[in-house]
Amino acid sequence: MQRKSLSYCLLIGFLGFIACKNTIRDCECVAPPETGMSYFYTSIKQFTTYEVQEIEYYITQEPTIKNYQIKELVATFFTDLDRQESLRIERYRRNNDKEIWQIEAVFTAKKRGNEALKTENNQTFVKFVFPLSENQTWNGNAYNALGKDDYTVKNLHQAFSIDNKVFPKTVTIVQQNDSTLVDLNKRMEVYAEGIGLIYAENKSITYCSKADCIGKNKIDFGKSIRMKIKDYGTE
Repeated sequence: MQRKSLSYCLLIGFLGFIACKNTIRDCECVAPPETGMSYFYTSIKQFTTYEVQEIEYYITQEPTIKNYQIKELVATFFTDLDRQESLRIERYRRNNDKEIWQIEAVFTAKKRGNEALKTENNQTFVKFVFPLSENQTWNGNAYNALGKDDYTVKNLHQAFSIDNKVFPKTVTIVQQNDSTLVDLNKRMEVYAEGIGLIYAENKSITYCSKADCIGKNKIDFGKSIRMKIKDYGTE
């Protein structure tokens, strides 16, 4: 496979669609279907920075709150052990704008068949199955040993707002959304077209289950992580 950026491929497809659209009266061609591939990593040297808030809850003390920044950079192409073209994703971290980015981890991502895969900490997750459709479901843990974990597509191609900034075309992947009187487990990611991940939320919380507080959302212990886009571009 020639080493072309995904953005180049998307551009070629887009230009083909425009050419077809401009001559539709003559050729009666049909626009290609939207697969949703433009929600995944789209180009080499693309970066996205995020503001992260991490809260840990305890029964006997006040919550601990950490605020920091994460940066993900699509660094380069490489050929993996399966002889497939993959992306090297470098993750950096710092506490605030005044600090220098420090590399924290290296992930990989690739498209295999109709699946978009991302490997984090030696665990591979199925981020997307193309073409995307509303309420579509797949096993996000199909390539690891963590047990079945159904991901569901919601709000496909809908707008999403973060801090008064509107991203006109996004998709939400709900990984878990379980809530009872005594606990809450929620994991979801929002992706924007041409950018990738713009928002993520991961909550695992246990509420007070005593007679005088059950049902009042009083947190005994747990953890909550929220990550939202700060900036993006190309280096």
